[in-house]
Amino acid sequence: MSHLMRIQTAGERRRRTLALLLVLAAAARPAGADKPRPAGAQAPPPSAAPVAGIEDEIVRYMAVSRPGAEHRWLDPLVGSWTVDLRWQGAGRVETRVTGTSENRWILDGRFLLCDSTAGDGPSRIDGTTIYGFDSRQKKYFALSMSNLATYPMQPSGSYDPATHSFLLSGKERDEVTGGALVYRELLSIEGPDRHVLRVYFDVPGRSPVRVLEAVYTRR
Repeated sequence: MSHLMRIQTAGERRRRTLALLLVLAAAARPAGADKPRPAGAQAPPPSAAPVAGIEDEIVRYMAVSRPGAEHRWLDPLVGSWTVDLRWQGAGRVETRVTGTSENRWILDGRFLLCDSTAGDGPSRIDGTTIYGFDSRQKKYFALSMSNLATYPMQPSGSYDPATHSFLLSGKERDEVTGGALVYRELLSIEGPDRHVLRVYFDVPGRSPVRVLEAVYTRR
Protein backbone atom coordinates (compact mmCIF):
# COMPACT_ATOMS: atom_id res chain seq x y z
CA MET A 1 0.00 0.00 0.00
CA SER A 2 1.45 3.38 -1.00
CA HIS A 3 1.96 6.23 1.47
CA LEU A 4 -0.85 8.19 -0.20
CA MET A 5 -3.24 5.25 0.03
CA ARG A 6 -2.41 4.81 3.75
CA ILE A 7 -3.17 8.49 4.36
CA GLN A 8 -6.46 8.18 2.47
CA THR A 9 -7.41 5.02 4.41
CA ALA A 10 -6.64 6.68 7.77
CA GLY A 11 -8.60 9.74 6.72
CA GLU A 12 -11.55 7.61 5.74
CA ARG A 13 -11.53 5.86 9.14
CA ARG A 14 -11.50 9.23 10.91
CA ARG A 15 -14.39 10.46 8.76
CA ARG A 16 -16.38 7.29 9.53
CA THR A 17 -15.77 7.68 13.24
CA LEU A 18 -16.81 11.34 13.20
CA ALA A 19 -19.89 10.50 11.14
CA LEU A 20 -20.88 7.81 13.66
CA LEU A 21 -20.52 10.22 16.57
CA LEU A 22 -22.62 12.81 14.78
CA VAL A 23 -25.31 10.25 14.00
CA LEU A 24 -25.32 9.08 17.63
CA ALA A 25 -25.67 12.67 18.82
CA ALA A 26 -28.56 13.25 16.40
CA ALA A 27 -30.24 10.00 17.42
CA ALA A 28 -30.11 11.06 21.07
CA ARG A 29 -32.28 14.12 20.30
CA PRO A 30 -36.01 13.75 19.73
CA ALA A 31 -37.29 14.70 16.30
CA GLY A 32 -37.94 18.44 16.08
CA ALA A 33 -35.88 19.23 19.16
CA ASP A 34 -34.01 21.97 17.29
CA LYS A 35 -37.21 23.74 16.18
CA PRO A 36 -38.60 26.58 18.33
CA ARG A 37 -41.88 25.79 20.12
CA PRO A 38 -44.60 28.23 21.16
CA ALA A 39 -44.62 29.23 24.82
CA GLY A 40 -46.30 26.58 26.92
CA ALA A 41 -46.15 23.92 24.24
CA GLN A 42 -45.32 20.39 25.32
CA ALA A 43 -42.19 18.70 23.97
CA PRO A 44 -43.04 15.83 21.60
CA PRO A 45 -42.31 12.33 22.89
CA PRO A 46 -38.96 10.90 21.77
CA SER A 47 -39.04 8.70 18.72
CA ALA A 48 -38.78 5.00 19.48
CA ALA A 49 -37.58 4.13 15.98
CA PRO A 50 -33.85 3.25 15.97
CA VAL A 51 -31.56 4.75 13.38
CA ALA A 52 -30.84 2.01 10.88
CA GLY A 53 -27.39 0.48 11.15
CA ILE A 54 -26.28 2.31 14.31
CA GLU A 55 -26.52 -0.79 16.51
CA ASP A 56 -24.33 -2.85 14.19
CA GLU A 57 -21.80 -0.03 13.91
CA ILE A 58 -21.58 0.35 17.68
CA VAL A 59 -21.09 -3.40 18.10
CA ARG A 60 -18.21 -3.34 15.61
CA TYR A 61 -16.49 -0.44 17.39
CA MET A 62 -16.88 -2.13 20.77
CA ALA A 63 -15.45 -5.37 19.40
CA VAL A 64 -12.42 -3.62 17.89
CA SER A 65 -11.73 -1.72 21.13
CA ARG A 66 -12.20 -4.70 23.45
CA PRO A 67 -9.44 -4.79 26.12
CA GLY A 68 -6.68 -7.24 25.33
CA ALA A 69 -3.87 -9.08 27.09
CA GLU A 70 -1.85 -5.84 27.27
CA HIS A 71 -4.41 -4.32 29.65
CA ARG A 72 -3.88 -7.17 32.11
CA TRP A 73 -0.35 -5.93 32.85
CA LEU A 74 -2.03 -2.95 34.55
CA ASP A 75 -4.09 -5.16 36.88
CA PRO A 76 -1.57 -5.02 39.78
CA LEU A 77 -2.22 -1.27 40.07
CA VAL A 78 -5.90 -1.76 40.95
CA GLY A 79 -6.95 -1.15 44.56
CA SER A 80 -6.54 1.20 47.52
CA TRP A 81 -3.04 2.46 48.27
CA THR A 82 -1.03 4.48 50.76
CA VAL A 83 1.43 6.79 48.97
CA ASP A 84 4.79 7.96 50.28
CA LEU A 85 5.79 10.82 47.99
CA ARG A 86 9.07 12.69 47.85
CA TRP A 87 10.52 15.05 45.27
CA GLN A 88 13.44 17.38 44.72
CA GLY A 89 12.54 21.06 44.71
CA ALA A 90 14.57 24.18 44.08
CA GLY A 91 18.10 23.92 45.41
CA ARG A 92 17.76 20.12 45.52
CA VAL A 93 15.76 20.33 48.75
CA GLU A 94 13.77 17.14 49.30
CA THR A 95 10.11 17.34 50.30
CA ARG A 96 8.15 14.37 51.63
CA VAL A 97 4.40 13.94 52.05
CA THR A 98 2.04 11.00 52.42
CA GLY A 99 -1.33 10.38 50.86
CA THR A 100 -3.68 7.84 49.31
CA SER A 101 -4.70 6.62 45.88
CA GLU A 102 -7.83 4.83 44.70
CA ASN A 103 -7.36 2.94 41.41
CA ARG A 104 -10.13 1.25 39.43
CA TRP A 105 -11.00 0.11 35.92
CA ILE A 106 -13.48 2.22 33.95
CA LEU A 107 -15.27 1.90 30.61
CA ASP A 108 -15.42 -1.90 30.71
CA GLY A 109 -11.74 -2.35 31.50
CA ARG A 110 -10.37 -0.11 28.76
CA PHE A 111 -8.80 2.46 31.09
CA LEU A 112 -7.45 2.49 34.65
CA LEU A 113 -8.53 5.55 36.66
CA CYS A 114 -6.27 6.57 39.57
CA ASP A 115 -7.42 9.34 41.93
CA SER A 116 -4.79 10.42 44.47
CA THR A 117 -4.23 13.05 47.12
CA ALA A 118 -1.17 13.87 49.25
CA GLY A 119 -0.38 16.44 51.91
CA ASP A 120 -2.84 18.86 53.46
CA GLY A 121 -3.66 22.54 53.75
CA PRO A 122 -2.40 24.92 51.05
CA SER A 123 0.22 22.35 50.00
CA ARG A 124 -2.28 19.57 49.32
CA ILE A 125 -1.73 17.87 45.96
CA ASP A 126 -4.71 16.33 44.15
CA GLY A 127 -4.21 14.37 40.97
CA THR A 128 -5.95 12.08 38.51
CA THR A 129 -4.11 9.73 36.16
CA ILE A 130 -5.64 7.51 33.50
CA TYR A 131 -3.55 4.59 32.25
CA GLY A 132 -4.32 2.64 29.11
CA PHE A 133 -2.99 0.78 26.11
CA ASP A 134 -3.42 2.34 22.66
CA SER A 135 -3.95 -0.66 20.39
CA ARG A 136 -3.41 1.49 17.28
CA GLN A 137 0.08 2.65 18.23
CA LYS A 138 0.87 -0.43 20.37
CA LYS A 139 1.89 1.82 23.24
CA TYR A 140 0.97 2.32 26.86
CA PHE A 141 0.10 5.84 27.92
CA ALA A 142 -0.68 7.92 30.99
CA LEU A 143 -2.90 11.00 31.01
CA SER A 144 -2.03 12.83 34.24
CA MET A 145 -3.76 15.94 35.61
CA SER A 146 -3.30 17.71 38.91
CA ASN A 147 -3.83 20.99 40.75
CA LEU A 148 -0.21 21.92 39.95
CA ALA A 149 -0.82 22.63 36.26
CA THR A 150 -3.48 23.63 33.75
CA TYR A 151 -2.33 21.07 31.19
CA PRO A 152 -2.15 17.26 31.21
CA MET A 153 1.06 15.27 31.14
CA GLN A 154 0.79 12.67 28.37
CA PRO A 155 3.78 10.30 28.37
CA SER A 156 3.69 7.05 26.43
CA GLY A 157 5.92 4.03 26.06
CA SER A 158 6.24 0.31 26.67
CA TYR A 159 6.10 -2.47 29.25
CA ASP A 160 8.95 -4.88 30.03
CA PRO A 161 7.60 -8.21 31.37
CA ALA A 162 11.10 -9.24 32.53
CA THR A 163 11.36 -6.33 34.98
CA HIS A 164 7.60 -5.79 35.48
CA SER A 165 8.10 -2.11 34.60
CA PHE A 166 6.46 0.51 32.42
CA LEU A 167 8.78 3.09 30.86
CA LEU A 168 6.96 6.18 29.57
CA SER A 169 8.42 9.41 28.23
CA GLY A 170 7.05 12.79 27.28
CA LYS A 171 7.80 16.42 26.50
CA GLU A 172 5.90 19.41 27.84
CA ARG A 173 6.23 23.17 28.23
CA ASP A 174 6.95 24.19 31.82
CA GLU A 175 4.39 26.83 32.90
CA VAL A 176 6.77 28.34 35.46
CA THR A 177 9.97 28.63 33.43
CA GLY A 178 8.51 28.59 29.92
CA GLY A 179 11.14 26.07 28.82
CA ALA A 180 10.76 22.61 27.32
CA LEU A 181 10.51 19.80 29.83
CA VAL A 182 11.62 16.34 28.67
CA TYR A 183 10.90 13.63 31.22
CA ARG A 184 10.65 9.89 31.78
CA GLU A 185 8.44 7.89 34.09
CA LEU A 186 9.52 4.47 35.36
CA LEU A 187 6.65 2.58 36.99
CA SER A 188 7.97 -0.61 38.62
CA ILE A 189 5.66 -3.29 40.01
CA GLU A 190 7.67 -4.78 42.86
CA GLY A 191 4.99 -7.19 44.07
CA PRO A 192 1.23 -7.60 44.51
CA ASP A 193 1.18 -5.02 47.32
CA ARG A 194 3.78 -2.49 46.21
CA HIS A 195 4.70 -0.45 43.15
CA VAL A 196 6.98 2.56 42.72
CA LEU A 197 6.79 5.50 40.33
CA ARG A 198 10.00 7.41 39.62
CA VAL A 199 10.14 10.51 37.41
CA TYR A 200 13.35 11.73 35.76
CA PHE A 201 14.11 14.95 33.93
CA ASP A 202 16.47 14.89 30.96
CA VAL A 203 19.23 17.46 31.49
CA PRO A 204 21.53 18.33 28.54
CA GLY A 205 25.05 17.04 29.12
CA ARG A 206 24.09 15.06 32.21
CA SER A 207 22.46 11.79 33.19
CA PRO A 208 18.69 11.96 33.80
CA VAL A 209 17.93 13.55 37.18
CA ARG A 210 15.38 11.89 39.42
CA VAL A 211 12.94 14.51 40.69
CA LEU A 212 10.14 12.41 42.13
CA GLU A 213 9.58 9.04 43.76
CA ALA A 214 6.18 7.74 44.86
CA VAL A 215 5.98 4.45 46.75
CA TYR A 216 2.53 2.80 46.72
CA THR A 217 1.71 0.26 49.45
CA ARG A 218 -1.59 -1.61 49.38
CA ARG A 219 -3.96 -0.71 52.22
